[in-house]
Amino acid sequence: MELTEIRQNLNERVVAVPTTIWTAPGELDLEANAANAAYIFENGIRAAVYAGGVGEHDRLSVEQQRSLLTIATATARQSGAQICVGTGLGRTADRVKQLAPTLGTLGVSFAMLMPPPIADEDEQFVYYSEVIGILNEHKIGPMLYARPEHPMSARLIERLFDRFEIPGVKLANNELLPVYAEMVGRLGHDRSAWICGTAGWWMPAYASVGAARGMSTGIGNAFPEKPLDLLQSILTGRFQPDRDYWAMVRLEQIRLRDRSYVALVIKRLQELVGLRGGMNGDGATLPDAVSAEVESLVRTAGWIE
Repeated sequence: MELTEIRQNLNERVVAVPTTIWTAPGELDLEANAANAAYIFENGIRAAVYAGGVGEHDRLSVEQQRSLLTIATATARQSGAQICVGTGLGRTADRVKQLAPTLGTLGVSFAMLMPPPIADEDEQFVYYSEVIGILNEHKIGPMLYARPEHPMSARLIERLFDRFEIPGVKLANNELLPVYAEMVGRLGHDRSAWICGTAGWWMPAYASVGAARGMSTGIGNAFPEKPLDLLQSILTGRFQPDRDYWAMVRLEQIRLRDRSYVALVIKRLQELVGLRGGMNGDGATLPDAVSAEVESLVRTAGWIE
């Protein structure tokens, strides 16, 4: 897929960030991951990034990530729809080198670059330049992932834009929203797909200042219609903070209580709609009280009977 086509397939889209399902700590459940992928693609999701933060990128070996992406891309093709599949990738150039050829072979469209443990902006620029060069060799679109840890500055993003074609940027650092909004205002939305990469309930704020025209979603792994409807209401000027929106806010607040909950709350939602969820890759599980709280919240909101 050409970079322009990747940008078009990400622009004004809900990008799912699927969880990774395990049979036991460290052991992938490929059948469940395939079934969960089929569910979101059959219910309107047209872009997804596997093995990102919610997908427990740092717990996947290179071989496991290859296996997961093989399943995801095959399921996307079987859906009969045009699906833009991406993956979290990086932290070291070596990992990018190991996985990039596989991404090209499988037809993965883009790689969301996980931030490296580097604080200095010039060193970050060198790192991203190297890995984007590797991705370009295999015709994989680079998506910049601006997260709070080792944050990318707006200046760094602009430097990379000046050197490379960047089909997508996922903004996930709310503290820098005004600065990013100013940058997007100058660079324009025709240069890249600007995605709100923090919790979906931030999307109205990102859209209101012109910083994003699309959004990522964890909740969409279980209830894809909720973020799809939210994004359309924002893009068409119909957004109201209704019951569905406030249920999303409360779910995201629960996810913030503990780092393990980021994926575990979504996995509980998946279980509530008949999908596989379960533990994280290190064996962590959602406490019973929190599990009951999540279930009560979605039942009260009318998402399930």
